[in-house]
Amino acid sequence: MKQVEKILVVDDDVNLLAGLRRHLGQKFDLLTAEGGAEALRLADSAGPFAVVVCDMRMPGMDGVEVLRRLQEISPDTVRIMLTGNADQKTAINAINDGKIFRFFNKPCPMATLTDGIEAALRQHQLIQGERALLEGTLAGSISLLSDVLSLVAPDIFHRSRRIHGWAVEIARHMKLGDPWVVEMAAELSQLGAIAVPPEVIARHHAGQHLSAMEQEMISSIPAVGATLIKKVPRLEPVARAVQFSAGGERDFDQRSLATLPGRILKVLLNLDRIAGANPSKEALVALEKEGGYDLAVLAAVGACLLTPGGHSDDGAEIRVAVPASGICAGDILVSDLTLESGRLVLAAGETISDLLFLRLQNINSMARLKEPIMVRRFASRPRAK
Repeated sequence: MKQVEKILVVDDDVNLLAGLRRHLGQKFDLLTAEGGAEALRLADSAGPFAVVVCDMRMPGMDGVEVLRRLQEISPDTVRIMLTGNADQKTAINAINDGKIFRFFNKPCPMATLTDGIEAALRQHQLIQGERALLEGTLAGSISLLSDVLSLVAPDIFHRSRRIHGWAVEIARHMKLGDPWVVEMAAELSQLGAIAVPPEVIARHHAGQHLSAMEQEMISSIPAVGATLIKKVPRLEPVARAVQFSAGGERDFDQRSLATLPGRILKVLLNLDRIAGANPSKEALVALEKEGGYDLAVLAAVGACLLTPGGHSDDGAEIRVAVPASGICAGDILVSDLTLESGRLVLAAGETISDLLFLRLQNINSMARLKEPIMVRRFASRPRAK
């Protein structure tokens, strides 16, 4: 069943709000807020809203500020402004800061306002459709690319797959509005490593000494990756997150949603640097001592990566040791998967996709995987044949 799209009307005039509820309440799923503070509370408790209609002149918090704050909370919400003060400066501020879709003068005919809300709902549907396309088609393509890269160059890309698994859990825990940004940034975080000679990567992972030139190669991985990611349309936020994750920024606005994916990725990359596949409380304390990390992200890591069972919302996830023939699509590797010779096949934290499942079947028919293999899986999940 299609979810009914909700409308929020914000004004300090109680009589006007009552009139709008009477006239518009029969046509739309309408909520009203008496002022900006109540609007922000409703956005948190009853949102997200498809459309917000907001008065300009209100005590405490004007309409431009309300719409700007709501845009940070719910970027997809379409915004309409009502005002009895139609001077040019007001309009410019509303458009630039509030990013409004329509601008109506008071008194506004009910038919005009109704048409404006209906147009805003259509715009919201277009935005949602584009988001579904981005998160579905593009994310699927990136996942396939990551699968292929992890197969042909596991020593380089195993790290990003592990970090991607952590990013999914952190995004869920922090209830991010756009989780795809940090998840995709984590999956592509090592893309720049393709420009670094494999032997340099190997020595770096082994903790061996690197020359100044080699260290510069390693340090440039995020910048190179971000440059490559920018070439893909609509992935600018992902590129920014990858770029930010390498920065030495110690002073940043922890309220900024724009840099939050980069701050999350920065913590996860350095957690992996210190702890590898086994994040620990000691590693988290080491990051806190280093400084320069978002405290809210560190708290989220402690809550959902270091707490036993914290990654599982329903408690149905279990750890089991299986033979190579017992691996299933959807399993998550607890430790590195190697051949008996010691050669790395897949890294800890890797989720077995359909492609990887097929690949492992082929490998197991030709070589010997080291057994048993420890995996995480949901006890109630149907098994792949």
